[in-house]
Amino acid sequence: MKAGLFPFWFLSVKRYTDMSVSRSDASGSNTEALDAVLELFQREPSSRLTFRQIATRLEGSHPDLSGAVEILVENGRLWPAGGGRYALPSELGISSGTIIKRSDGSGFVRTDGERIEIDARNASGSLDRDLVMVRKLEPLPGEGRYRGKVETVLKRRRQGVSGIARKKGRKWVIDPVNPVLPREIPLRTVSDTVIAQGRLIFASLDYSGRKLAADLKKDLGSPASPGALIDSVVLDHGFHDEFSQSLLKKAEELASEPWPLEGREDFRDLLTVTIDPVDARDFDDAVSLVIEDGIRTLYVHIADVAHYVAPGSQLDDEAELRGTSVYLPDRVLPMLPQVLSNGACSLKPDEERPARTVVMKFDRSGERLEFTIVPSVIRSDRRMTYEEALEYLEDNGAEDKFRQLFESMGTLSADLDSLRESRGALDLGSSEYRVVFGEDGWPEGFRLVPADRAHRLIENFMVEANRAVADYCMWSDLPVLFRVHDEPAKISEERLARQLELLDITLPGGKIHDPSVLKKILDSLRGSPLHDLAVEYILRSMRKAVYLPSNTGHFGLALRSYLHFTSPIRRYPDLLVHQALAMQEKGDIPLLDSSPAEIAESSNASEDNAESAEKEADELMAMLFLSRNIGKAFNGVVTGIKNFGVFVRLEGVPVEGLAHRSDILRAGIPFTEFGGPYHEGSLLRVEVLAVNPMERKLSLKPVRLLRE
Repeated sequence: MKAGLFPFWFLSVKRYTDMSVSRSDASGSNTEALDAVLELFQREPSSRLTFRQIATRLEGSHPDLSGAVEILVENGRLWPAGGGRYALPSELGISSGTIIKRSDGSGFVRTDGERIEIDARNASGSLDRDLVMVRKLEPLPGEGRYRGKVETVLKRRRQGVSGIARKKGRKWVIDPVNPVLPREIPLRTVSDTVIAQGRLIFASLDYSGRKLAADLKKDLGSPASPGALIDSVVLDHGFHDEFSQSLLKKAEELASEPWPLEGREDFRDLLTVTIDPVDARDFDDAVSLVIEDGIRTLYVHIADVAHYVAPGSQLDDEAELRGTSVYLPDRVLPMLPQVLSNGACSLKPDEERPARTVVMKFDRSGERLEFTIVPSVIRSDRRMTYEEALEYLEDNGAEDKFRQLFESMGTLSADLDSLRESRGALDLGSSEYRVVFGEDGWPEGFRLVPADRAHRLIENFMVEANRAVADYCMWSDLPVLFRVHDEPAKISEERLARQLELLDITLPGGKIHDPSVLKKILDSLRGSPLHDLAVEYILRSMRKAVYLPSNTGHFGLALRSYLHFTSPIRRYPDLLVHQALAMQEKGDIPLLDSSPAEIAESSNASEDNAESAEKEADELMAMLFLSRNIGKAFNGVVTGIKNFGVFVRLEGVPVEGLAHRSDILRAGIPFTEFGGPYHEGSLLRVEVLAVNPMERKLSLKPVRLLRE
């Protein structure tokens, strides 16, 4: 992998189930020896071989076989089978995966559709989200569920931790903000360091001793400060919001250089608009539409980031390592320096910009007739917010030239909606919240990102552009990453059917034959408090969409091929596509500096890390908001039932809390060991009883049951 600053804890993550070996596995050893040993076990998957037998099979053709075997064991590709023998881990009931820990020290690992539960005593010192080798011990009730044990930690995902500094006796300890991390980690400070009890700090982790320890690095401030808490999330996830001076200088040089018009289609005379959130600073897509003889030609213009970020350059190295921009409640951590992301690459109004345009022709029903992808030059006529675009779509816009444009674009979007529905694509709607901050910098509320016609229009047009480029890359065999979404596993379908039954919804035949089945269910719940819960159930039943070098289709969108092309400013896989197209346009053969599997794995890790940070930051802001609303009542929906109480998700606040059994009984509501009269999906009114942001604990007091 390439060197860089961010994020630093997953740089060497590989797809350990992949039998290929990259240069970085070799660590200076003979790569051919690694390949040869793996190929031997691939040919004889059930073999349990000693080192001597391995050498005999390979006829001693590689001088560094002992080093190769050692590396393969360290990376989890081979595993000791006893008696000095080695075998493939899968043959021994051992697999690799990321452990997700709970606050009691237990956890679970998902591997190839199976879920392996790990007791605290079998966690072997692993921390949340470490990459581990796990052995299945015994089956548990339910298909694909096992009890297991962590054999070893392959990769520590966390190099530092934020938490509260606390004096314990004569020594200091740190209690992490993340409740699934161990409490009371010994904290080491240098002799002249002044530290105050109860401060929010960041410390590096030291795994070298018998016990986990931490070294103080930075005082973040008061744990009651929203900004300090988000700082803690940034550092916990290994992010940096700064770029090196040499990289900034290079970006400034590139941004100031003139770019040639030669070889670009001139679309400056087209009526062109960008449509983005009101607080957006980087505009990487713009749209135009022309109608002639009943044929609608849609132009999706995407900023030509590849013109500035060449493959293998310092900027490219950094973009690959960052993988994605990270959007937190009070800040954005960009993938590229702002002189590019908010400057030269941003499609600002009334400024000429280099772009790459997907030109698509549609008939009267919305079927795509043909498309081309061309380097272009554009000039945006207007920067619009989604709210302004919606006014035009509802025929309330002020300027005639834009009224006609939006009328035509709205009609095409509606036609694309109809086709999307007819092919059975899944539409989960919007469940994303934006934090609303008050003048004092404190969260004062949350705003649900709307799923209105303006948002839908841009989504439809970007999906069509991504779809067209994916088809082209398939036909041209370009080395890009596809966005792949597999069908749900059988066990997930069965679990979803049971969960939907609790909401009085029947999954036809107990199976997800195609996404349209799920769409009909969600359509029936539009406007209902149960909609978000049903969305969560469905998301849990679905496999996660991932980046892969090979294309196997996208189940959720009901498309045979799909990739990400439309956001090269903020997603590395999109930039990769632009670079491949740019090289092809110049007559060069597109090549990747790293292996496609490595880039896919690091891109997936970047995405997962960013999503985790964004969710954690939103949850902390929700906790702070509720800490100023003790005693206030909210509506909520029951999401889980235990013998000690019920978990409730609040309406309009992206957080979940616990209504304890004792508080339920005090409210005069009966409560059986099975939760009665509650079940998942029950609606109730609750009062905020207590909030502890540091421990992520929200205690709720039931007021009344709204609906069983």
